[in-house]
Amino acid sequence: MRRFFFGVVALMTTIVLSREADTARSQAVFRTGSERAIDDRVSKALSEHGIPGMSVAVVEEDRVVYAKGFGTTSLATIRRPSADTQYRLASVSKPLTAVGVFRLVQAGAVKVDTPAREYCPELARLNGAPTVRHLLMHRSGMRHTTDSEDVSIKGAFPRLGLALRKIAEEPLRFTPGTKTLYSSWGYAALGCVIEGASGRSYADFMKARVFGPAGMNATTFDYPEYTSPTFSPGFRRGILYGLRPSAVVDTRFKTPASGIISTVNDLARFAIAIFERTVVNDALVKEMFRIQPDAEGHSPFTAGWSTNSSWRSEATDDVVFDFNGSMEGSTAYLEVAPSRRYAFALLANKERSVPNVIPIAAEVRGLVLTASSTRH
Repeated sequence: MRRFFFGVVALMTTIVLSREADTARSQAVFRTGSERAIDDRVSKALSEHGIPGMSVAVVEEDRVVYAKGFGTTSLATIRRPSADTQYRLASVSKPLTAVGVFRLVQAGAVKVDTPAREYCPELARLNGAPTVRHLLMHRSGMRHTTDSEDVSIKGAFPRLGLALRKIAEEPLRFTPGTKTLYSSWGYAALGCVIEGASGRSYADFMKARVFGPAGMNATTFDYPEYTSPTFSPGFRRGILYGLRPSAVVDTRFKTPASGIISTVNDLARFAIAIFERTVVNDALVKEMFRIQPDAEGHSPFTAGWSTNSSWRSEATDDVVFDFNGSMEGSTAYLEVAPSRRYAFALLANKERSVPNVIPIAAEVRGLVLTASSTRH
């Protein structure tokens, strides 16, 4: 056991020193000093927090100016990830689902202030009528999924509405629209809305109307046996045994909330598609990012994004929106500054590491946006 432990430590020390640059070289708007600073910051995080592998991408002014992989996707040997390595997105799936809903709004097939039960019949069992907007903003009154449900609900569902039958019989936690309660069940319900309004499966609709137009060719959907040549398995740190493979859970009952697999390059393309209005028009992009307090005056979420860690530049008054996620085997983070056409995407193959990666995002944000402000 001691030999295994010290072997893992030696391997981690080696992989932290190895970095692979892949797709994008820095553009004219991105300084060489910024690239080196990000390299050093990510390498430091891998070393300090025992994260085996991580991929990072930065978008500035609608261009991918930085995209790299660090570390390894294996504990047995060094297999360097790249910006095209696939990871589970966990809750970063939610902004993608939100854009899917707005695609239907743009097509006239969904109205955000209509009760969601009009598109998802299973929601008629609820003791209230949350609207599509309430679901998008976590104001429906539906509770969050539990750890027990995450490990006990298994199998594929022919329609996502079938996964909602039990939760739809529970009383809502509050009158829809009056409070905010983070809810993966709410986003599972949005998948049912998409299916009902489009007449297609959630997966087919998202591939055709969101992933395809955005150029997200490496983005797909999770299931327990999923594997691909570019997919990174996940790891966790045990109390006694150090790093080891993570458990695998079945996310198919809540795919729209946390069951998408993607890459940092595809997340960068997703952000660019939003900035360039490729997937939804200008009015709906503004609606998606509009900050609206609930009845208690709180506004932690817009219609698809978190405002908890929103950041304002004193010089430019720019707002950054984000979403993070963590589940068995992965940690994910995506943030966008729509007014500056800036985005930062990070995916890692160690679970429960959100507190370790948010400081990286903050440092890169300050580095890039501050430098960009001085040029403008």
